[in-house]
Amino acid sequence: MIDSGAPAALLDRLIDPAVALPAEHPNRPAAEHLHAERQWRPLADLYQQQATAAWRERHPGLALRLLLAESRTALRADDRKRCQEAVAFVAQWHRLSGGFTAAERWNHALLREPLQAATAWLHAYAWRELAALREVASRYDTGLSCCDRGIEVCRQYADEPRVARQYVRVLIQKATLHRHRGELAVARDVLHGAREFADERDVDPFTRGLISHREGGVEIVLGRPEAALEAYRRAAAAFDGVSEGNLFYARLREVAALRALDRLGEALRITDDLATRFRARRDTYRLGQVLLERAEVLQSRGDTTAVAATLREAQPYYEGAETLEALRWHRHVARNLIGSNGDPATIVGHLATVLDLATRPERQDLNRTMLALYDLHRAPPTDALPRGLRHAAGRAALLAADLQRGELSDPDDRWSTHAAREEVYAAALLAHTELDEPEAAVRVAETGRADLLNQLLAGSSANLAAGSGGSADPTGSTSSADPAGSGGLAGAVARSRIAAPRADPALAEEVFGVARLAAASIRSGRPADRVPLPPLPGHLPAPDILDAMADVVVVITLGPRSAGWWSSVLTRPRYGEWRATLCTASDHLAALLDSLTTGVPPERGMSRASWEELGAFLLPDPAVWAGSPDHPRSVMIISDPRLWHLPHAALTRDGAYLCDVAEVSLAPSLRTTELLLARSPVAGGPGMAVASGPAVSLLDSGLPGYRVEMPALADWPGGHRELPALPAVDEGVRPALLYLSGHGDQPGATALLGPGGVTMDALAQRRLPRLVVLNGCWSGTASSRYGHDPLSLAVGALIGGADTVVAGTGQIGGVASAHVAARLIQRVGRGASVVSALRAAQREIRAENPDLGPFDWAGLCVVGTRR
Repeated sequence: MIDSGAPAALLDRLIDPAVALPAEHPNRPAAEHLHAERQWRPLADLYQQQATAAWRERHPGLALRLLLAESRTALRADDRKRCQEAVAFVAQWHRLSGGFTAAERWNHALLREPLQAATAWLHAYAWRELAALREVASRYDTGLSCCDRGIEVCRQYADEPRVARQYVRVLIQKATLHRHRGELAVARDVLHGAREFADERDVDPFTRGLISHREGGVEIVLGRPEAALEAYRRAAAAFDGVSEGNLFYARLREVAALRALDRLGEALRITDDLATRFRARRDTYRLGQVLLERAEVLQSRGDTTAVAATLREAQPYYEGAETLEALRWHRHVARNLIGSNGDPATIVGHLATVLDLATRPERQDLNRTMLALYDLHRAPPTDALPRGLRHAAGRAALLAADLQRGELSDPDDRWSTHAAREEVYAAALLAHTELDEPEAAVRVAETGRADLLNQLLAGSSANLAAGSGGSADPTGSTSSADPAGSGGLAGAVARSRIAAPRADPALAEEVFGVARLAAASIRSGRPADRVPLPPLPGHLPAPDILDAMADVVVVITLGPRSAGWWSSVLTRPRYGEWRATLCTASDHLAALLDSLTTGVPPERGMSRASWEELGAFLLPDPAVWAGSPDHPRSVMIISDPRLWHLPHAALTRDGAYLCDVAEVSLAPSLRTTELLLARSPVAGGPGMAVASGPAVSLLDSGLPGYRVEMPALADWPGGHRELPALPAVDEGVRPALLYLSGHGDQPGATALLGPGGVTMDALAQRRLPRLVVLNGCWSGTASSRYGHDPLSLAVGALIGGADTVVAGTGQIGGVASAHVAARLIQRVGRGASVVSALRAAQREIRAENPDLGPFDWAGLCVVGTRR
């Protein structure tokens, strides 16, 4: 390689500065004149301008030749800085045009420059370019090493003016490599550091655009397409008119975000526009990338024929390659064949290629390994894929998905990642249910069920309170006080960090081990006799703890609607074993679930036949219905997060309501109940009578139920006092009952509209009694979203110290719920348990008012422990 510091005569052997422009070029005479007159700076300017023009006009060979001519001419002007810049562009433009070997050599030429203050930016630049070349070759480990070398240079010469921008760009490249490896938390942290540094040093808008572009990539993998689309469009605005290549990639990446948002028409128009452009330019490198995105959109539309045609067009670019795009192409082909009932041997052959590429030691791509294992799990039967290997692939995909979720500390990141992997979790749950492995299925169903809530219950809810001056999250960081009580998903509970220990890195190697074994088995044609199953994520309480929860414990999970709704129902009678039932929804029930899972019941309500069908679909085990009106069984339901607004007590079987034969309670997860039971002695012990202390209340006097609730509270045996505001609940003797009324306005409402500023956060920061009644619409209802904690006012009360919360599911009837609640507290005051008192009150009100609907008489539910 020719050193940029070598004598000009030697460099001229590579390119003659006098005749760099073609003979027919209109600027050739001007270049010859400037060279003859030894006007080196103007000549360098001319070559720079014409190089930029040639690159924009898609003449990369001429552009690179002119850059070299600029570098040679700059040496004659004794302008080493300009020479170095020109060579740096030569290296980058070679990479961007697919000349990876040449790009590698030019970057090594840059690194032969002596490292000093004036060349520190150049060294950082070259190390970043080498890392980008490793990204193209999917050699992530060595790419990260290059980044670390660049970061070391930047830190050594941190005060040099040109180093700041290079430092940010090296961080961006490092984040990209971590993202490709599936290390989402690390990638996000690195990008956050790049953004903070860019703000501190006021780095140029183009570089900020690069940050936005990479942020979009992380958001896509985390399952947040809205945030990704916003980031890509910020990046496009920064690149427009500055960098055509980066603008292309920003537009191309928008496609993935639009597809995830189901805006398929917009996505397809972008791919068609870009494909037409690059076909005309014969730019096969970029055309191939566009075709891959187009295939994704067509696959989302279910057009398997068009997908196949698009993939065939891309085949010459990727069939024998080992790039990231090649890996994507092979998986695309496999997925399309699965969707079109293609040849099983061909399917597993493509997936074996993906697994071989993704699991290589220098790559260790956890995300793409997970996706290929999931596809292998759902591939049609073939001799090359025996049952044991298929099952191991599904378990490994599940473990990989949960490893990614587990390394994230921000709840929103964890929820989004979990939701984006729903098919992976659902496939594992379905497999274990079908294999009649109910205990394993319960562990899968429990994973991520109430992630944040359980962390807060396992720690100290006092972490959420930092006195009257503000609030704090469990990491110790404080935020300003919220006197208005806005709370909600922007509040302290949702801002809390997950303190779970990091997963053992050896678990990732178990995933890669299964993947390598699967690839080798498929390729050799000799299926492995025995495939070790990776461990399951999740936590399952001990049998004696499960026995303490209820006579019957039920865990319900819905299956994805794309293939038709199904339910995995896991039931355990006290002192018995878990049992698994798989139910498939009829077309009528599927349409009903489409409405219910958005949190909105059908406008005209549900017929008795619909309630009956729901009862059989959600609670099929006879043990649930084995009680009688005189001898009800206690039934605790861990409901699918999409159905928390459903009044489960109103489900029917053979014409009988569930509340006729059972005392019903809901809980966010088995682990939640275990934690609540464990802290009961601290709160006074399980033998403590509920009514042994006073009742306190904060009521909305404008609601029609106020006149019903007040007399019942006045008769509380321990006495009653009205609170001026919620914080007053902490004053004096700890009460036995806190009664709040108001109204919520939407599913997942985290504020009870009415007096006192009652929010999820405000409840979480108080010292609450063991029993809390939240009489208001949606007060016990989570947002109907898979993967998210069931955050609600009831959850806030649990964090604040309540063991049992009576709250509203859905849009409950205000007057009816007031009558139910009044009779509830009358019975509890006389010594009845909360679940039995609520059941009796609901049955009485229903019998006395037969015209009431289920959301009226059954709209209140018990959340937490049954007492």
